[in-house]
Amino acid sequence: MKNNFELEIDNTVTKLAGNPLGKKIYQSQVLKEIDYEKEIMIVFPDRIDTIASSFIQGFFEDMVSKIGVNGIVSQVTIKSSIPDIKDLIVKNLI
Repeated sequence: MKNNFELEIDNTVTKLAGNPLGKKIYQSQVLKEIDYEKEIMIVFPDRIDTIASSFIQGFFEDMVSKIGVNGIVSQVTIKSSIPDIKDLIVKNLI
């Protein structure tokens, strides 16, 4: 199992929105590989400049059920061109 996930998103997309899209990307690119016993890194492509709360909730739903919001705070590193992305994500999960 790996725990460094560089998300692959269509090159024409700069904004992520929608709970179903968040779930779809999580299920297709993360779910089968993730090890919740280790540190986790999620990397969003640099061209992504907006991530809506609906996408965040869909993408992180399974993680929250497995390790909770506190687990996301302590175990998950998020790389993105969006400033303070982890704070934004946590606020949308509480």
